[in-house]
Amino acid sequence: MIVLGIDPSSTATGYGLVELDSRSCRFLQCGCIRAPSNRTLAERLALIYERLGEVVATAAPHAAAIETSFYGKDPDAASKLGEARGVVRLVLHQAGLEVAHYSPSEVKKAVVGRGQARKEQVQFMVAKLLKLKELPRPLDASDALAVALCHVHQSASQIASAPARRKPEVEALLKRVVRR
Repeated sequence: MIVLGIDPSSTATGYGLVELDSRSCRFLQCGCIRAPSNRTLAERLALIYERLGEVVATAAPHAAAIETSFYGKDPDAASKLGEARGVVRLVLHQAGLEVAHYSPSEVKKAVVGRGQARKEQVQFMVAKLLKLKELPRPLDASDALAVALCHVHQSASQIASAPARRKPEVEALLKRVVRR
């Protein structure tokens, strides 16, 4: 199962892909869709739409998860973030993907163990969990990988608590994933 995690923004939308197989969860790819700040918001949103559409078409994920909005004190920034999230949701809907939503604190808690972790701590733990030799960069991409890992963890926990109608190989996989 391929899971796409997304950290949306109108200027730097991070994405990360992980694959859950019979043995573990492994890194596939990550990146950041950077929209130049000298472009209009509409142009930046169009770029996010096009590039994320290419990622989805190429990777063909089975599941997707998005980090929910963090609302600061700037209503204009919150509005732009909301529009970027809308574009991301549209791309995923058009691909036929159901989308899970996780708050920043849920993602941090799933990956680091505490909801108030710094971005650098998340980046470090993502590298450790995925057994990467280098830290995933930029931070927007490592955050997106963290969203994907959070979804893998949450999905495995939900499946593990479901009634026992699973095949033995699925049961074994879930035991390994949930133990992490």
